[in-house]
Amino acid sequence: MKTTFVYAKKEYSVPGILLHKALPVFCMSIAIIYLAKAYLAWSWLGVILSIVCVLSVIISLPFVKGNTRVVALALFAAGVILFFSSEAEAGLWLSAVAKNANLVTLLVLVPIFGLPLEHGGYYKVLDALVDRFMNNNHRMFWVPALLGHFFGALMNMGALPIVYQLIMHGNRSSAFRAVPAAIVRGFCSSIYWSPNMVSVALVISYLALPWAIFARGGLIFTLLSLVVGWVIHIVFNRKNTPYSGKDKPKSTLNAKKLLELVIFCSLFLGVIVIIAVETTVPVFNVVPLLALVYPVLWLGLLGKGKVIYSAYRSYVTTALPGYASEIVMFLGAGFLASALLHSGSGEKISLLFGQLAGLSPCLLCFLLAFSIVLMSLVGIMPMVTVTAYCASLQPALLGLSTEQLSLVLVGGWATSVLASPFTGITLIMSGLMRKSSLSVARSNWLYAAVMLALISAVPLLS
Repeated sequence: MKTTFVYAKKEYSVPGILLHKALPVFCMSIAIIYLAKAYLAWSWLGVILSIVCVLSVIISLPFVKGNTRVVALALFAAGVILFFSSEAEAGLWLSAVAKNANLVTLLVLVPIFGLPLEHGGYYKVLDALVDRFMNNNHRMFWVPALLGHFFGALMNMGALPIVYQLIMHGNRSSAFRAVPAAIVRGFCSSIYWSPNMVSVALVISYLALPWAIFARGGLIFTLLSLVVGWVIHIVFNRKNTPYSGKDKPKSTLNAKKLLELVIFCSLFLGVIVIIAVETTVPVFNVVPLLALVYPVLWLGLLGKGKVIYSAYRSYVTTALPGYASEIVMFLGAGFLASALLHSGSGEKISLLFGQLAGLSPCLLCFLLAFSIVLMSLVGIMPMVTVTAYCASLQPALLGLSTEQLSLVLVGGWATSVLASPFTGITLIMSGLMRKSSLSVARSNWLYAAVMLALISAVPLLS
């Protein structure tokens, strides 16, 4: 009789459960080895990192299903073909698998920042904040949008279920039907600038653009995206009856605890910004290290030292096994990007886009952003498309500056993640709302269309 176990709500055979338990170990190994290599600069760590990445792909593949597995295998296959055609050395093949190890590190470590929120007693104060201020139609957008933006900038996708549960728990009035869209749009506005976001780390690392320079344009689009979301909310929810709060007792707002939360979060972002602006240390090396260490200091200062080990252990054993698809896709995209860079295909692709767009830089920006969205609509993650563009497009041949190209690519990413029914953000909200991912995505299509029009105007920014 075949022995099986139920693990993480799924049934696996004995080999399957062993692989599933090994997956978080390899995820953390990638992150720790990458950080050690970044700060110690020992060349042999690069070889170990590449080997661990290869093993992580092998372990993760059995848990990747459907369209994601097909796309991931296609990425590796395309990379192999390009490397063969360009007669690349074996060492280059191995290092190419670890090309996106920095993104995996960011993905794995940034959500750890959310542990103090759970164990530091901040949920009650945030709940009281929501109850006090969500009392008119404008605030029905701005409160969830700003919470989604703020915690999204700090925690990446881990912020979505937290903000949703804070606002939507219990019996709510019909006025709250527009809140999920506000949360998603607020969250996506942080994709334009936050150094904790994979989108920003990918683009600035591939295009060799300092975060401080990129963030100037990113913050402009952050404000534009929030205003667009607010205008659409007001236009389509004018007849909503404002939430009165009568269906739930008012909670007492602990101003001291709220100030404490703001101070700790501001210090975290402040340190990142100072290091990014005043030093030459890449921001994508700073963020994961701080996300790993900062919660220990935070919980220690709160007198919660006893929960640190169990909180970290719980995160590793329960959250990291769910990253199998992301691990394979990120490393596959990096492998293909390395092959594109080595094969010299970038000039041809850049010239092709230039010819398609004719003499209009705005049309070129639209085509780039729209193609990212279009690919996401058929199930291709925006990370894959943006990685390919970063590796192959040459700004000078396109008639764009590096900063302009980076804004277009990040803008296409931010737009596609809420417009596609297949992205992680849409799937998370679909599960929380108990609606189909297509209906969740469809509610954002008008917003996405407006943002595409604004992204097309990037060449007008000097």
